[in-house]
Amino acid sequence: MNGRRAYLGLALLLAGFAVVPLLAPGYFLGAHDAPHSLFFLVQFDQAIADGALVPRWGPDHALGYGYPTFVFYSPLAYYLAEAFHLAGLGIAAAVKATFALSLLASCVGMFLLAESMVGPAGGAIAALVYTYAPYRFVDIYVRAALAESCALALYPWALWAFWRLAREPGRRRVAVAGLAYGLLLLSHNVTALLFTPLAMGAVVIGLVTAGHGRRPSAWLQAAGAGVLGVMLSAFSLLPSLLERGNIVQDQWTRATYSLTDHFVYVGQLLSPLWDYGYAVAGPEDAMSFQLGLAPLALALAGLALAGRTRAGRAVGLLFGGGLAAYVFLMVGASGPLWRAVTLLSLAQFPWRLLGVAALAAAGLSALAGAHLGRMRDKRALVVLALAIVAVGLPYARPQHTAPDPRSEQPVGTVLFELEYTDMRGMTAWTQEMPQDSPKVAAYLAGGTLPLAQSDVPGTVVETVHQGGHVQTVRVTAAAPGTLQFHTYYYPGWAVTVDGAPAAIRPEGPLGLITLDLPAGSHTVSIRFGETPLRRVANWITLLTAGGAALLAVPLRRYTHIRILNVKQQP
Repeated sequence: MNGRRAYLGLALLLAGFAVVPLLAPGYFLGAHDAPHSLFFLVQFDQAIADGALVPRWGPDHALGYGYPTFVFYSPLAYYLAEAFHLAGLGIAAAVKATFALSLLASCVGMFLLAESMVGPAGGAIAALVYTYAPYRFVDIYVRAALAESCALALYPWALWAFWRLAREPGRRRVAVAGLAYGLLLLSHNVTALLFTPLAMGAVVIGLVTAGHGRRPSAWLQAAGAGVLGVMLSAFSLLPSLLERGNIVQDQWTRATYSLTDHFVYVGQLLSPLWDYGYAVAGPEDAMSFQLGLAPLALALAGLALAGRTRAGRAVGLLFGGGLAAYVFLMVGASGPLWRAVTLLSLAQFPWRLLGVAALAAAGLSALAGAHLGRMRDKRALVVLALAIVAVGLPYARPQHTAPDPRSEQPVGTVLFELEYTDMRGMTAWTQEMPQDSPKVAAYLAGGTLPLAQSDVPGTVVETVHQGGHVQTVRVTAAAPGTLQFHTYYYPGWAVTVDGAPAAIRPEGPLGLITLDLPAGSHTVSIRFGETPLRRVANWITLLTAGGAALLAVPLRRYTHIRILNVKQQP
């Protein structure tokens, strides 16, 4: 077997078996976040249909009062799923297609990363180890964590881009690394935060081992790539960080989300347990936290081989140190560190680090693959690749459920919140969690939603448009009074009465959008838009994208154009 294409082809061919379960009919609605993965896309799709290029509002959350879901939730996975949906796939099929894409993308990314370090044979083995790591299937079939699965797919791409930049600095590589890191932040910002120390380690080791350690410009380029990634993701990242005071954030970091209840016991990292239950406080978790037999065995083999070459020592230091560090951060002994860095509480579950640990184990396994690749007879390498698939494939077991059309409709959000009453989001203007809403009966009956009500007796309020970012009613009132939408107030909402702007305010214990309305017949519309902060964040992203594009264009092209222009002067 010769050539990188042959090795990549082998890895992709065998990775395809991991995708096959996603091709089966139905969905796995019993998985932890499976309903979220569907109704989040339903919310996203409604916003896109209303013309929102950057969806922010989830209209059906909080029993129909709505919630700024995508102000805080990274959107990349849902842009991908929405693309599949607009291409003709149903909601569930679009989500499954996005999961499948994440598996194949992670295979290619891991191949490129390991190949750049130790060669294509090591790249093929590392790609398969990462694709078939048990936590990858936990994320898909046990948790149905769509956004995090996309982040895991981007880990190796981001690390590959930073490693190449460190080994050979250059303006184009700054742009590529910045783009990869920006996409990672847009896929799942908390997971990206947890990954960042490994990327920093790759930069340090790459610069030093390549002889660039004393070049300030090389360090500045690496730092610049990181800043570039943050700025590219600004349209999502800045509002998610700076608007947290506008929601009741404790809802998502306390009780079952308390990180101190979710440390992993060392024995769980080695246990072959496989189940579909939940993580709980203590060692009785009903979901798997194993690192996996193949990743562990090959990681140890890679460590044993690391000292034989200079490249091997760099790989061993980066991934061996990374694996040890992330394993430590998953166990209870690291508790003081988690409590000292309050931002880490947003991670909710220390076992999320299994994704980065899987990446580190796959990186070490590349050394074993490279060792076999140097042999004249490649049969041992192929056997190892098949063994990785054989050991990992049994975990690719979704609990398929019969299709439920309601799970792919707006009512799916409401049904979920009626069952899980603690999942109804609250804003800073909401004094109590909603127990009911005037919309619930209409959701359940499949009828037109009542969007607003007036305090003037006899007033007729007709629903004209119920969308993701726009709601419109026609009001006929005999006397002046107030009109209240059954929608949470939140910065960004604006109202027009017969096309003219009007003032709104939050009122009542739920902080609902309220406005004064004169007597007569009026068309009233509320639209969720951008605040000054969000507009600034959008412009930062747009301008940074333009700058990154200029960085990616070779300087020789500019020079060539300039020379031609000079020659054309009379």
